Amino acid sequence: MISFFLTLKRLLSAVFRLMKERVFKSLLATLAIILLSGTLFYSRIEGWSFLDAFYYAFVSLIPTSVTTGLIPEATISKWFTMIYLVVGVGVMLMIIVMIGFAVVKFEISEEKRAELKESNRARKKD
Repeated sequence: MISFFLTLKRLLSAVFRLMKERVFKSLLATLAIILLSGTLFYSRIEGWSFLDAFYYAFVSLIPTSVTTGLIPEATISKWFTMIYLVVGVGVMLMIIVMIGFAVVKFEISEEKRAELKESNRARKKD
């Protein structure tokens, strides 16, 4: 359980650091617009509930093989989904990669901090 909280701390620290970068903020805003457009489209055209439409719009962009049980039926929905996935998956992957790099940077800075503390302790003993 402790490892979960440490990993969560690393992830949140990385995301908070990324929030200072304009590129990350613009990617999040773009993703929000993409999710909103997908949610509104599927709820209106397919007649899905707002929650089902949002769930499908969000899970479709995650690069895993999650089955939603929802299938677009209308021809226009199928065309929209193809374009939506090409654009949305690219933005989602960029966000995931940026978070991954930020976590690695956080890990490196933590290791350097630990090494610095260790060297300071060694100096004090001498």
